[in-house]
Amino acid sequence: MEKEIVGKVEVEIKHLLSAYAAIEKVRKELYWALNYRIRSGEEPVKIFPPDDVKTEILDNGNTVKLTIMDYPSRLQITKKEEKERWTNNITFALRKTKLEVSFDRIFVFVRFYLPVKNTDVDNYDISPIINGIKYSGIIPDDTYKYVSFGFNAAFSKNPKTEIYVIKYNKYLPEILTKILSTF
Repeated sequence: MEKEIVGKVEVEIKHLLSAYAAIEKVRKELYWALNYRIRSGEEPVKIFPPDDVKTEILDNGNTVKLTIMDYPSRLQITKKEEKERWTNNITFALRKTKLEVSFDRIFVFVRFYLPVKNTDVDNYDISPIINGIKYSGIIPDDTYKYVSFGFNAAFSKNPKTEIYVIKYNKYLPEILTKILSTF
């Protein structure tokens, strides 16, 4: 029987694995309950505070810019919890602006600042970003009728993600040109 010494107490590996499995099960149950409350409109900041997301309203209310000091996982390794964290952060941040901006249709532009040079930008998962926009309630749904998107990336020693939610109207080309020229 394999044993591990923890402090001065010998513990069988099977007991450690059993305890870990029980803790993981409880964590997943708590996370499910928390996400259920989030999706129903509550902001459980005291239980599970969201990451710091900087929110700015630009272009006379035609654009909302979110800045997150992180970047999403690559598509192949994105875990459910990671997706939910991103979705929840976007949802929280945009709910705060819901009374100030209104969109019927949007263009979402995502700019990644990645700590890796020459990476495939299309391998980063933006679905949690789009889902967070939908769950915030600033658009009716995330189907192609309401949402279009694009993205690009650059190398940075200080990784972050900038998300621009732009009202899909006659000012879109001008706003997008301005965003792209600051890159």
